[in-house]
Amino acid sequence: MALFRKKKTDEETPLGAPLALPGAPDDDENGRRSLEDHRDFLLSLVKPLAPFGLSIGDSLGLELCEDVPSPVDVPRTTTSVIDGFALDSAVTTRAGNPYPVVLQVDRRPPSPVVQGTAVVVRAGDPLPAGVDCVVPEESLDADGQVSLTAAVHPWSGCRLAGSDFAAGDPIVSRGRILHPATIALLADSGAGKVLARPRPRVVVLGTGGGKSGHDGVPLLDVTAHLISAAAAETGAHVWRVEADVSDTAALREAITDQLIRADLLLITSNRPAAARRDPVADLLPDLGATDFCQVAMDPGATQGFGLVGPDLVPVMVMPPGPGAALVSFHAFAAPLLRKLGGITVTARQTVEAEALDILAGPDTPVRFVPVVLRDRGGRSCASRAGRGDARELVDLSEADAFAVIPAGQGVDVGDTVTCWAVERD
Repeated sequence: MALFRKKKTDEETPLGAPLALPGAPDDDENGRRSLEDHRDFLLSLVKPLAPFGLSIGDSLGLELCEDVPSPVDVPRTTTSVIDGFALDSAVTTRAGNPYPVVLQVDRRPPSPVVQGTAVVVRAGDPLPAGVDCVVPEESLDADGQVSLTAAVHPWSGCRLAGSDFAAGDPIVSRGRILHPATIALLADSGAGKVLARPRPRVVVLGTGGGKSGHDGVPLLDVTAHLISAAAAETGAHVWRVEADVSDTAALREAITDQLIRADLLLITSNRPAAARRDPVADLLPDLGATDFCQVAMDPGATQGFGLVGPDLVPVMVMPPGPGAALVSFHAFAAPLLRKLGGITVTARQTVEAEALDILAGPDTPVRFVPVVLRDRGGRSCASRAGRGDARELVDLSEADAFAVIPAGQGVDVGDTVTCWAVERD
Protein backbone atom coordinates (compact mmCIF):
# COMPACT_ATOMS: atom_id res chain seq x y z
CA MET A 1 0.00 0.00 0.00
CA ALA A 2 3.00 2.31 0.21
CA LEU A 3 2.50 2.96 -3.47
CA PHE A 4 -0.50 5.09 -2.63
CA ARG A 5 1.15 7.34 -0.06
CA LYS A 6 1.06 10.91 -1.31
CA LYS A 7 4.51 12.44 -1.59
CA LYS A 8 5.41 15.77 -0.06
CA THR A 9 8.12 17.96 -1.49
CA ASP A 10 9.11 19.90 1.62
CA GLU A 11 8.62 17.33 4.38
CA GLU A 12 8.17 13.65 4.96
CA THR A 13 4.69 12.18 5.23
CA PRO A 14 3.85 11.87 8.92
CA LEU A 15 3.79 8.33 10.25
CA GLY A 16 0.23 6.98 10.30
CA ALA A 17 -1.17 9.71 8.02
CA PRO A 18 -4.02 8.56 5.73
CA LEU A 19 -2.84 7.17 2.41
CA ALA A 20 -3.66 9.40 -0.56
CA LEU A 21 -4.39 8.19 -4.06
CA PRO A 22 -1.67 9.00 -6.62
CA GLY A 23 -2.09 11.57 -9.37
CA ALA A 24 -4.81 13.72 -7.81
CA PRO A 25 -5.43 16.86 -9.91
CA ASP A 26 -4.75 20.32 -8.55
CA ASP A 27 -7.56 22.43 -7.13
CA ASP A 28 -8.46 25.85 -8.50
CA GLU A 29 -8.29 29.05 -6.47
CA ASN A 30 -11.61 28.13 -4.85
CA GLY A 31 -10.33 24.74 -3.69
CA ARG A 32 -12.29 22.77 -6.31
CA ARG A 33 -11.47 20.47 -9.21
CA SER A 34 -13.03 20.52 -12.63
CA LEU A 35 -15.49 17.76 -13.40
CA GLU A 36 -13.35 16.51 -16.30
CA ASP A 37 -10.15 16.41 -14.21
CA HIS A 38 -11.83 14.45 -11.43
CA ARG A 39 -13.43 11.98 -13.86
CA ASP A 40 -10.11 11.35 -15.62
CA PHE A 41 -8.39 10.95 -12.25
CA LEU A 42 -10.84 8.26 -11.16
CA LEU A 43 -10.55 6.47 -14.50
CA SER A 44 -6.77 6.36 -14.10
CA LEU A 45 -7.19 4.38 -10.87
CA VAL A 46 -9.16 1.41 -12.24
CA LYS A 47 -8.41 -1.28 -14.81
CA PRO A 48 -10.77 -3.32 -16.99
CA LEU A 49 -11.92 -6.57 -15.47
CA ALA A 50 -10.09 -9.73 -16.55
CA PRO A 51 -11.94 -11.59 -19.33
CA PHE A 52 -12.99 -15.22 -19.12
CA GLY A 53 -15.09 -17.69 -21.07
CA LEU A 54 -18.82 -16.92 -21.04
CA SER A 55 -21.72 -18.64 -22.72
CA ILE A 56 -23.14 -16.62 -25.59
CA GLY A 57 -26.39 -16.38 -23.63
CA ASP A 58 -24.59 -14.41 -20.91
CA SER A 59 -22.56 -12.18 -23.24
CA LEU A 60 -25.20 -9.73 -24.46
CA GLY A 61 -23.85 -6.17 -24.33
CA LEU A 62 -20.31 -7.26 -23.44
CA GLU A 63 -17.12 -6.48 -25.32
CA LEU A 64 -15.48 -9.43 -27.07
CA CYS A 65 -11.86 -10.00 -26.05
CA GLU A 66 -10.82 -12.29 -28.91
CA ASP A 67 -11.53 -13.02 -32.56
CA VAL A 68 -14.05 -15.85 -32.75
CA PRO A 69 -13.30 -18.29 -35.61
CA SER A 70 -16.09 -20.32 -37.11
CA PRO A 71 -15.73 -23.97 -36.10
CA VAL A 72 -17.57 -25.08 -39.27
CA ASP A 73 -18.66 -23.76 -42.64
CA VAL A 74 -21.62 -21.38 -42.29
CA PRO A 75 -24.07 -22.40 -43.54
CA ARG A 76 -23.03 -25.97 -42.97
CA THR A 77 -24.85 -27.25 -46.07
CA THR A 78 -26.15 -25.70 -49.27
CA THR A 79 -29.82 -24.80 -48.82
CA SER A 80 -32.68 -23.41 -50.85
CA VAL A 81 -33.58 -19.77 -50.27
CA ILE A 82 -37.04 -20.04 -51.89
CA ASP A 83 -39.96 -22.42 -52.10
CA GLY A 84 -39.76 -24.15 -55.47
CA PHE A 85 -38.17 -26.97 -57.41
CA ALA A 86 -34.58 -28.18 -57.29
CA LEU A 87 -32.93 -29.49 -60.46
CA ASP A 88 -29.66 -29.86 -62.35
CA SER A 89 -28.93 -26.60 -64.18
CA ALA A 90 -27.09 -28.47 -66.94
CA VAL A 91 -30.41 -29.71 -68.43
CA THR A 92 -31.64 -26.12 -68.91
CA THR A 93 -28.84 -25.02 -71.24
CA ARG A 94 -31.08 -25.06 -74.37
CA ALA A 95 -34.25 -23.79 -72.65
CA GLY A 96 -36.16 -21.40 -74.92
CA ASN A 97 -34.02 -22.20 -77.99
CA PRO A 98 -36.58 -22.42 -79.49
CA TYR A 99 -38.72 -24.49 -77.08
CA PRO A 100 -38.95 -24.62 -73.30
CA VAL A 101 -37.32 -27.39 -71.31
CA VAL A 102 -39.98 -29.43 -69.54
CA LEU A 103 -39.09 -31.50 -66.47
CA GLN A 104 -41.17 -34.08 -64.66
CA VAL A 105 -41.58 -33.48 -60.92
CA ASP A 106 -40.45 -36.52 -58.96
CA ARG A 107 -42.65 -36.63 -55.85
CA ARG A 108 -40.55 -39.39 -54.20
CA PRO A 109 -37.04 -38.49 -55.37
CA PRO A 110 -34.09 -40.85 -55.08
CA SER A 111 -30.70 -39.64 -53.89
CA PRO A 112 -29.07 -38.43 -55.99
CA VAL A 113 -31.92 -36.90 -57.98
CA VAL A 114 -32.25 -38.33 -61.48
CA GLN A 115 -31.02 -35.83 -64.08
CA GLY A 116 -33.89 -34.44 -66.12
CA THR A 117 -36.31 -34.40 -63.19
CA ALA A 118 -37.16 -31.78 -60.54
CA VAL A 119 -37.97 -32.20 -56.84
CA VAL A 120 -39.98 -30.05 -54.44
CA VAL A 121 -37.98 -28.03 -51.86
CA ARG A 122 -38.88 -25.39 -49.30
CA ALA A 123 -36.87 -22.36 -48.25
CA GLY A 124 -34.18 -23.49 -45.83
CA ASP A 125 -34.20 -27.13 -46.96
CA PRO A 126 -30.80 -28.72 -47.68
CA LEU A 127 -30.27 -29.17 -51.39
CA PRO A 128 -30.57 -32.86 -52.38
CA ALA A 129 -27.65 -34.60 -54.05
CA GLY A 130 -27.65 -34.38 -57.84
CA VAL A 131 -29.12 -30.85 -58.15
CA ASP A 132 -27.48 -27.40 -58.15
CA CYS A 133 -30.24 -24.80 -58.49
CA VAL A 134 -33.80 -23.96 -57.41
CA VAL A 135 -36.51 -22.40 -59.57
CA PRO A 136 -39.64 -20.74 -58.12
CA GLU A 137 -43.05 -22.42 -57.75
CA GLU A 138 -44.36 -20.30 -60.61
CA SER A 139 -42.33 -22.50 -62.99
CA LEU A 140 -44.99 -25.23 -62.69
CA ASP A 141 -47.21 -25.42 -65.81
CA ALA A 142 -50.84 -26.50 -66.16
CA ASP A 143 -49.78 -30.12 -66.67
CA GLY A 144 -47.94 -30.23 -63.35
CA GLN A 145 -44.48 -30.13 -64.90
CA VAL A 146 -41.65 -27.62 -64.52
CA SER A 147 -41.44 -25.57 -67.72
CA LEU A 148 -38.41 -23.31 -68.27
CA THR A 149 -38.00 -20.85 -71.13
CA ALA A 150 -34.50 -19.66 -70.14
CA ALA A 151 -31.34 -21.33 -68.91
CA VAL A 152 -30.88 -21.39 -65.11
CA HIS A 153 -27.49 -20.50 -63.66
CA PRO A 154 -25.82 -22.99 -61.33
CA TRP A 155 -26.63 -22.35 -57.64
CA SER A 156 -29.43 -19.93 -58.52
CA GLY A 157 -31.93 -19.81 -55.63
CA CYS A 158 -29.41 -21.38 -53.26
CA ARG A 159 -27.39 -20.38 -50.24
CA LEU A 160 -24.04 -22.11 -50.63
CA ALA A 161 -22.32 -23.98 -47.81
CA GLY A 162 -19.55 -21.78 -46.43
CA SER A 163 -20.82 -18.70 -48.30
CA ASP A 164 -21.05 -16.71 -45.04
CA PHE A 165 -17.98 -18.12 -43.32
CA ALA A 166 -15.61 -20.93 -44.10
CA ALA A 167 -14.38 -23.03 -41.18
CA GLY A 168 -11.65 -21.01 -39.44
CA ASP A 169 -12.80 -17.61 -40.73
CA PRO A 170 -13.40 -14.99 -37.98
CA ILE A 171 -17.12 -14.58 -37.31
CA VAL A 172 -16.89 -11.66 -34.88
CA SER A 173 -13.78 -9.58 -34.25
CA ARG A 174 -12.14 -8.61 -30.98
CA GLY A 175 -13.53 -5.39 -29.49
CA ARG A 176 -17.05 -5.88 -30.84
CA ILE A 177 -19.96 -5.25 -28.48
CA LEU A 178 -22.23 -8.26 -28.71
CA HIS A 179 -25.89 -7.55 -29.53
CA PRO A 180 -28.74 -10.01 -30.22
CA ALA A 181 -27.95 -10.46 -33.93
CA THR A 182 -24.25 -11.18 -33.32
CA ILE A 183 -25.20 -13.70 -30.65
CA ALA A 184 -27.55 -15.37 -33.14
CA LEU A 185 -24.70 -15.44 -35.67
CA LEU A 186 -22.44 -17.11 -33.13
CA ALA A 187 -25.16 -19.66 -32.34
CA ASP A 188 -25.64 -20.34 -36.06
CA SER A 189 -21.95 -21.22 -36.35
CA GLY A 190 -22.00 -23.44 -33.27
CA ALA A 191 -19.77 -21.15 -31.16
CA GLY A 192 -21.33 -21.62 -27.73
CA LYS A 193 -18.74 -19.69 -25.67
CA VAL A 194 -16.75 -16.49 -26.10
CA LEU A 195 -13.98 -14.74 -24.21
CA ALA A 196 -15.43 -11.53 -22.80
CA ARG A 197 -15.19 -9.28 -19.78
CA PRO A 198 -18.00 -9.97 -17.30
CA ARG A 199 -20.59 -7.45 -16.29
CA PRO A 200 -19.29 -5.33 -13.40
CA ARG A 201 -20.63 -6.30 -9.99
CA VAL A 202 -21.89 -3.26 -8.12
CA VAL A 203 -22.80 -3.14 -4.45
CA VAL A 204 -24.78 -0.11 -3.28
CA LEU A 205 -24.33 0.37 0.45
CA GLY A 206 -27.13 2.55 1.82
CA THR A 207 -26.56 4.40 5.09
CA GLY A 208 -29.63 6.62 5.21
CA GLY A 209 -32.53 4.30 6.02
CA GLY A 210 -33.71 1.96 8.73
CA LYS A 211 -35.32 4.38 11.19
CA SER A 212 -39.04 5.00 11.38
CA GLY A 213 -40.59 8.37 10.73
CA HIS A 214 -42.98 10.12 13.12
CA ASP A 215 -45.89 8.30 11.46
CA GLY A 216 -44.32 4.89 12.05
CA VAL A 217 -43.54 4.30 8.37
CA PRO A 218 -39.93 3.05 7.85
CA LEU A 219 -37.63 5.54 6.17
CA LEU A 220 -36.16 3.96 3.06
CA ASP A 221 -32.78 5.08 1.77
CA VAL A 222 -34.12 6.86 -1.31
CA THR A 223 -30.66 7.59 -2.64
CA ALA A 224 -29.59 3.95 -2.36
CA HIS A 225 -32.68 2.82 -4.26
CA LEU A 226 -32.06 5.43 -6.97
CA ILE A 227 -28.39 4.56 -7.45
CA SER A 228 -29.15 0.83 -7.46
CA ALA A 229 -31.65 1.37 -10.26
CA ALA A 230 -29.22 3.57 -12.21
CA ALA A 231 -26.47 0.96 -11.93
CA ALA A 232 -28.81 -1.85 -12.98
CA GLU A 233 -29.81 0.20 -16.01
CA THR A 234 -26.20 0.13 -17.23
CA GLY A 235 -26.33 -3.67 -17.32
CA ALA A 236 -24.28 -4.25 -14.16
CA HIS A 237 -25.07 -6.93 -11.60
CA VAL A 238 -26.33 -4.94 -8.60
CA TRP A 239 -26.83 -5.71 -4.91
CA ARG A 240 -28.24 -3.19 -2.44
CA VAL A 241 -27.41 -3.55 1.25
CA GLU A 242 -27.85 -1.33 4.30
CA ALA A 243 -25.49 -0.28 7.07
CA ASP A 244 -25.86 1.42 10.43
CA VAL A 245 -23.48 4.38 10.55
CA SER A 246 -24.03 4.85 14.29
CA ASP A 247 -21.96 1.71 14.97
CA THR A 248 -18.41 2.07 13.61
CA ALA A 249 -17.60 -1.62 14.00
CA ALA A 250 -20.78 -2.64 12.18
CA LEU A 251 -20.11 -0.10 9.43
CA ARG A 252 -16.56 -1.40 8.97
CA GLU A 253 -17.87 -4.95 8.77
CA ALA A 254 -20.59 -3.95 6.30
CA ILE A 255 -17.99 -2.41 3.97
CA THR A 256 -15.38 -5.16 4.22
CA ASP A 257 -17.99 -7.90 3.80
CA GLN A 258 -18.92 -6.54 0.37
CA LEU A 259 -15.38 -6.39 -1.02
CA ILE A 260 -15.34 -10.06 -1.99
CA ARG A 261 -18.19 -9.62 -4.50
CA ALA A 262 -17.88 -5.97 -5.55
CA ASP A 263 -16.06 -4.64 -8.58
CA LEU A 264 -17.35 -1.20 -7.56
CA LEU A 265 -18.80 -0.23 -4.18
CA LEU A 266 -21.08 2.82 -4.12
CA ILE A 267 -21.87 4.23 -0.68
CA THR A 268 -24.80 6.58 -0.23
CA SER A 269 -23.62 8.64 2.73
CA ASN A 270 -25.26 11.48 4.60
CA ARG A 271 -22.17 13.67 4.89
CA PRO A 272 -19.29 12.44 2.64
CA ALA A 273 -16.90 15.30 3.36
CA ALA A 274 -13.44 14.95 4.84
CA ALA A 275 -13.74 18.27 6.62
CA ARG A 276 -16.88 17.20 8.52
CA ARG A 277 -17.28 14.35 10.94
CA ASP A 278 -18.98 11.74 8.85
CA PRO A 279 -18.73 8.05 9.82
CA VAL A 280 -17.96 6.89 6.28
CA ALA A 281 -15.39 9.62 5.62
CA ASP A 282 -13.78 8.92 9.00
CA LEU A 283 -13.64 5.16 8.51
CA LEU A 284 -12.67 4.78 4.86
CA PRO A 285 -9.04 6.04 5.22
CA ASP A 286 -8.46 3.20 7.70
CA LEU A 287 -9.32 0.69 4.99
CA GLY A 288 -7.16 1.99 2.13
CA ALA A 289 -5.97 4.97 0.12
CA THR A 290 -8.64 7.66 -0.24
CA ASP A 291 -9.38 10.99 -1.84
CA PHE A 292 -12.05 13.41 -0.63
CA CYS A 293 -12.49 16.65 -2.55
CA GLN A 294 -14.79 19.35 -3.85
CA VAL A 295 -15.67 19.37 -7.57
CA ALA A 296 -16.91 22.49 -9.37
CA MET A 297 -20.40 21.14 -10.07
CA ASP A 298 -23.88 21.67 -8.71
CA PRO A 299 -25.33 19.49 -7.34
CA GLY A 300 -22.81 16.86 -6.27
CA ALA A 301 -19.80 18.99 -5.35
CA THR A 302 -18.65 16.77 -2.47
CA GLN A 303 -16.91 13.63 -3.73
CA GLY A 304 -15.16 10.73 -2.00
CA PHE A 305 -13.25 7.81 -3.49
CA GLY A 306 -10.95 5.06 -2.25
CA LEU A 307 -9.18 1.84 -3.16
CA VAL A 308 -10.03 -0.50 -0.31
CA GLY A 309 -8.88 -3.90 0.86
CA PRO A 310 -6.12 -6.20 -0.40
CA ASP A 311 -7.64 -6.25 -3.90
CA LEU A 312 -7.93 -2.44 -4.03
CA VAL A 313 -11.66 -2.47 -4.73
CA PRO A 314 -12.81 0.98 -5.93
CA VAL A 315 -15.22 2.63 -3.50
CA MET A 316 -17.15 5.77 -4.42
CA VAL A 317 -18.81 7.77 -1.65
CA MET A 318 -21.83 9.43 -3.22
CA PRO A 319 -22.80 12.98 -2.19
CA PRO A 320 -25.96 13.33 -0.11
CA GLY A 321 -29.36 13.56 -1.74
CA PRO A 322 -30.89 11.73 -4.72
CA GLY A 323 -30.22 14.47 -7.29
CA ALA A 324 -26.59 15.01 -6.31
CA ALA A 325 -25.98 11.27 -6.23
CA LEU A 326 -27.62 10.70 -9.63
CA VAL A 327 -25.60 13.48 -11.27
CA SER A 328 -22.44 12.02 -9.70
CA PHE A 329 -23.36 8.56 -10.93
CA HIS A 330 -23.63 9.74 -14.54
CA ALA A 331 -20.55 11.95 -14.25
CA PHE A 332 -18.20 9.49 -12.53
CA ALA A 333 -19.63 6.05 -11.70
CA ALA A 334 -20.98 5.31 -15.17
CA PRO A 335 -17.59 5.99 -16.86
CA LEU A 336 -15.95 3.74 -14.24
CA LEU A 337 -18.40 0.95 -15.06
CA ARG A 338 -17.70 1.33 -18.77
CA LYS A 339 -13.96 1.04 -18.16
CA LEU A 340 -14.39 -1.96 -15.85
CA GLY A 341 -16.38 -3.61 -18.62
CA GLY A 342 -13.63 -2.90 -21.12
CA ILE A 343 -15.66 -0.38 -23.12
CA THR A 344 -13.05 1.87 -24.69
CA VAL A 345 -15.41 4.84 -25.16
CA THR A 346 -15.58 6.43 -21.72
CA ALA A 347 -17.26 9.67 -22.80
CA ARG A 348 -21.04 9.41 -22.58
CA GLN A 349 -23.35 10.13 -25.50
CA THR A 350 -24.95 13.56 -25.47
CA VAL A 351 -27.85 15.33 -27.16
CA GLU A 352 -27.67 18.89 -28.43
CA ALA A 353 -31.04 20.55 -27.80
CA GLU A 354 -32.65 23.97 -28.21
CA ALA A 355 -33.81 25.51 -24.93
CA LEU A 356 -37.54 26.25 -24.89
CA ASP A 357 -37.34 28.26 -21.67
CA ILE A 358 -34.67 29.85 -19.49
CA LEU A 359 -32.85 26.90 -17.96
CA ALA A 360 -30.36 28.82 -15.81
CA GLY A 361 -28.75 32.20 -15.26
CA PRO A 362 -24.98 32.69 -15.24
CA ASP A 363 -23.17 31.12 -12.31
CA THR A 364 -19.74 29.72 -11.46
CA PRO A 365 -19.85 25.88 -11.26
CA VAL A 366 -21.08 23.44 -13.88
CA ARG A 367 -24.78 22.94 -13.21
CA PHE A 368 -27.17 20.13 -14.01
CA VAL A 369 -30.80 20.97 -14.72
CA PRO A 370 -33.40 18.18 -15.15
CA VAL A 371 -35.16 18.66 -18.49
CA VAL A 372 -37.71 17.03 -20.74
CA LEU A 373 -36.56 16.41 -24.31
CA ARG A 374 -39.00 16.66 -27.22
CA ASP A 375 -38.63 16.40 -30.98
CA ARG A 376 -39.98 19.40 -32.87
CA GLY A 377 -39.63 19.45 -36.62
CA GLY A 378 -36.65 17.12 -36.54
CA ARG A 379 -34.72 19.00 -33.84
CA SER A 380 -34.37 18.19 -30.16
CA CYS A 381 -35.79 20.74 -27.73
CA ALA A 382 -35.37 20.93 -23.96
CA SER A 383 -37.62 22.42 -21.32
CA ARG A 384 -37.34 22.32 -17.55
CA ALA A 385 -38.81 19.30 -15.79
CA GLY A 386 -41.00 20.84 -13.10
CA ARG A 387 -38.99 23.70 -11.65
CA GLY A 388 -35.76 22.31 -13.07
CA ASP A 389 -34.32 21.58 -9.62
CA ALA A 390 -32.09 18.49 -9.52
CA ARG A 391 -32.58 18.28 -5.75
CA GLU A 392 -36.33 17.68 -6.12
CA LEU A 393 -37.45 14.07 -6.60
CA VAL A 394 -40.58 15.15 -8.47
CA ASP A 395 -38.50 17.09 -11.00
CA LEU A 396 -36.12 14.14 -11.37
CA SER A 397 -39.00 11.74 -11.92
CA GLU A 398 -40.37 13.87 -14.79
CA ALA A 399 -36.98 14.39 -16.47
CA ASP A 400 -35.44 12.27 -19.19
CA ALA A 401 -32.16 14.21 -19.34
CA PHE A 402 -29.87 16.60 -17.48
CA ALA A 403 -29.01 19.83 -19.25
CA VAL A 404 -25.32 20.50 -18.57
CA ILE A 405 -24.78 24.24 -18.04
CA PRO A 406 -21.07 25.19 -18.39
CA ALA A 407 -19.41 27.17 -15.60
CA GLY A 408 -20.13 30.87 -15.74
CA GLN A 409 -22.78 30.57 -18.46
CA GLY A 410 -26.54 30.82 -18.58
CA VAL A 411 -29.05 29.32 -21.00
CA ASP A 412 -31.81 31.48 -22.46
CA VAL A 413 -34.67 30.62 -24.80
CA GLY A 414 -33.32 29.52 -28.17
CA ASP A 415 -29.80 28.71 -26.92
CA THR A 416 -28.28 25.31 -27.65
CA VAL A 417 -27.57 23.20 -24.59
CA THR A 418 -25.82 19.84 -24.18
CA CYS A 419 -27.92 17.20 -22.42
CA TRP A 420 -27.13 13.86 -20.78
CA ALA A 421 -29.92 11.33 -21.13
CA VAL A 422 -30.82 9.69 -17.83
CA GLU A 423 -33.03 6.76 -18.93
CA ARG A 424 -30.12 4.71 -20.32
CA ASP A 425 -26.34 5.06 -19.88
